Amino acid sequence: MKKQPTYLYLGAAGLIALLVIVVISSSGASETPAAAAISDAMLTVSETRWDFGDISMASGKTTKEISLTNTSASPLTITQMQTSCMCTTAQIVHADGSKSASKGMVGHGGGSAALSETISAGETATLEVTFDPNAHGPEATGPITRMVMLGTNSQAQPEIELTFSGNVTK
Repeated sequence: MKKQPTYLYLGAAGLIALLVIVVISSSGASETPAAAAISDAMLTVSETRWDFGDISMASGKTTKEISLTNTSASPLTITQMQTSCMCTTAQIVHADGSKSASKGMVGHGGGSAALSETISAGETATLEVTFDPNAHGPEATGPITRMVMLGTNSQAQPEIELTFSGNVTK
């Protein structure tokens, strides 16, 4: 009986390991091409923290508009956007009325965080943040704190985090 060389067995195991790595890597791949990194672009955000106060479930969703102004000479691309909870969504609205996809919590109906929304030099866009007080059911009342996270192609400002709070009432 002829014995199989060990290197063939290790080769097959290595091939399987490589295949697993490729599958895992491609499953987390961005849906949009990555924007080239830039060093100087910055967004001025009108508010990074706010309090909605009392949010009545009976009144339904509430929305806050935040201004995002590109104060640099270079265009800036928002490459990712996600929220900390399924009850919150965010969308970018440009001055010409065009809108990005609405993004939420990744893995809970919010889809992917990948985005490719360019804000030109000197442009002001609006970030619409919507909170649904009914998303957690009729008994989910009380204080809340939620976040919206933006990723950019700016080396000077790679991430922007916005936080809001409120008190959900019946």
